[in-house]
Amino acid sequence: MKRAFLYIDILGFKDLINTNSPKIKKIFEIFDSLKVHKQRHFFSLQTVVFSDTVLILNKNDTETNAVHLYVTYLIEYTQELFYKLAGINVYFRAILTFGEFNFEQLKNIQAYYGLALIDTYEGEKKLRGFGLFVDKNISNEVVIFHKAHFSEKFDFVFLCQSLKNLYSITNGILPIDINILTDTDDCYRIDEDLRFLREVEYLMSNYPVEEIREKYRTVYNIYKSEFPLFFEKFESEGFLPFTINSEYIGHINPFDLISQRELSITQEKS
Repeated sequence: MKRAFLYIDILGFKDLINTNSPKIKKIFEIFDSLKVHKQRHFFSLQTVVFSDTVLILNKNDTETNAVHLYVTYLIEYTQELFYKLAGINVYFRAILTFGEFNFEQLKNIQAYYGLALIDTYEGEKKLRGFGLFVDKNISNEVVIFHKAHFSEKFDFVFLCQSLKNLYSITNGILPIDINILTDTDDCYRIDEDLRFLREVEYLMSNYPVEEIREKYRTVYNIYKSEFPLFFEKFESEGFLPFTINSEYIGHINPFDLISQRELSITQEKS
């Protein structure tokens, strides 16, 4: 049976387990609180969680003319997860696809299997960076979110919609008229987008393992390529709210870097 299918891998989960981090409980609480569970009856969605892997699928066979609805909803789900996990400095690599996947409720167990699961599992392990990647076989169904070519098989989906909207409205020119941030809801998550970029910039330069630094650098460069004029300003003045407008302070402390605090604690213990 063909279904819309989302595969999510939480990055750094092994280290969280090894250090008995309180983030582990928080991660599962975040998954449990997502709005997808409130609307699952309408979309017939099933969520499966085991360790650092999460699968979200529609339980019914997806009609061809309904694929874009599931794709849009699953991206919105991923975006909600992205912002909540980013708030505790946790990131993931996710693949959205459409393919053969079987779900069966047997007498005593639930069975999950299919090519879509195998393809996403193997594809995720080969990907650099993190975030949401959409299989090119359904990339045309992504109509609300902005995307960019990533590889022969995948496109990268930009979950930082407010950043994209602000770039489109201003043609990339900073500083902006502060009223732009309040006249519409198009940029209401710009503070969270800037926080995300601050954390990524810090981690790509300071994380002690080069392989991990490269993951952050990959994502940073994707955003930089898509928003070059913004990054000219951000890289010289910082990913700070004041860079957008001198009177804008936002609602997130721009000088409090979670990654900086966590790396400092790790270094003190080692």
